[in-house]
Amino acid sequence: MRRILLGVVMGLFALGACGVARAGGPEAAIGATVVYVSGNDLLIKATDGRLLNYSVPAGYQFSIESGKVGLKDLKAGVVLKGPVATGSEPLVIGHIATVKAKVYVARPPDTVTLILSDGSQDFTVPAGTVFAVNGASVPLSGLKRNDEVEATLLMAGKGDGSTPALKGALLVEKSEDLPQAGSILPAVVVVGFGMVMVGMMMLFVARRRPQQQQI
Repeated sequence: MRRILLGVVMGLFALGACGVARAGGPEAAIGATVVYVSGNDLLIKATDGRLLNYSVPAGYQFSIESGKVGLKDLKAGVVLKGPVATGSEPLVIGHIATVKAKVYVARPPDTVTLILSDGSQDFTVPAGTVFAVNGASVPLSGLKRNDEVEATLLMAGKGDGSTPALKGALLVEKSEDLPQAGSILPAVVVVGFGMVMVGMMMLFVARRRPQQQQI
């Protein structure tokens, strides 16, 4: 009986681990379609419909139908043929908005606060991003308060899955609301449920033993 219980526990842990791999492992990008490429940032649409945002290290190569290419050679609409392992889990994007907004404050090397219709909000600026300000290309360090910029915002929350054409700078909401695709929460739930079931089985066996001895 102990061997059976041990096997159940090991199986539950394995199931939880597999759930994490399916949710956000490198293989989640296989068959995904490129949506945006900007600076060192990549947004793809996975085959399950999720929008995944990657920060890509310099020199990383992607597998596409024609072979191996770098980030700058990826174009919108290209399908990835291999897994993506950039060294960190991608962020799951809820919805996308294209806006024209004023700069409240720029904080190099990677943060800008924009004044939106519902208040100010912080965004992460991918490395290599430039902004169009009065016809000039301006890096993050050159932005001034009240400069008007156009941007495509990758944000948390719920959306309809639409991916509008990239306009202006690509910015990622700087919020704890953006989950990582490799969250361990599904595994924790599975393993926790399994432990409860194992406990109930052990209690059932313990109660039966005295009855069997009396007989």
